Amino acid sequence: MNLRTFLGAGLVVALFFTPGCDSTTGLEDSASGEALLQILLTDAPADYIDQAWVSISRVYLIPGEEDPEEGPPFIDLFHDEDDPLRYDLLTLRDGVTADMTGEVEVPAGTYNQLRMIVADAEVTLIDGYEFEDGGQTRELMIPSGAQSGIKVNLADPITAEEGTINVILVDFDVDQNFVIQGNPETPAGIRGILFTPMLRELSRSMNGS
Repeated sequence: MNLRTFLGAGLVVALFFTPGCDSTTGLEDSASGEALLQILLTDAPADYIDQAWVSISRVYLIPGEEDPEEGPPFIDLFHDEDDPLRYDLLTLRDGVTADMTGEVEVPAGTYNQLRMIVADAEVTLIDGYEFEDGGQTRELMIPSGAQSGIKVNLADPITAEEGTINVILVDFDVDQNFVIQGNPETPAGIRGILFTPMLRELSRSMNGS
């Protein structure tokens, strides 16, 4: 698999909102003109993990409108299962950013959810610690619920209006998403690590473009 690897201290998703985009279905235009949405991903330091790699195969929005029979229309911002985006979350610090999707045109309107599908995850422990099998690196099992995408807990729905720029900072906290099993400070050591995906919005700003 040819993985596109980005190392940085943050993740930027830049989106252009325009009505009537052919890549979506089931969503009526609710605004005219364009709006810009920018999403930043950050992380906090971890105590025992040196690297925390995730491969993201899909990033998509769910609009506010929903068909009761067909469900909500999904707005893909990135979708490539053969060549996912790959990040070491512990490099997402100090204000450095990486562009995740480039500029994606989608219909203007209100979006209730932002989701990311994690295809795989791998961690490496810091020097001096190892798993019970003697190794320092381990691939993690992805929860079945993550197949529909990890939901970013937004403070409010995302509203894209003409002439505005929304900037959303999303936290992918390694200590919360990678839970150590066992006690690293005892002879028994680390039995394993559970991947418990949870993303949340840290801040949002809106400015005129």
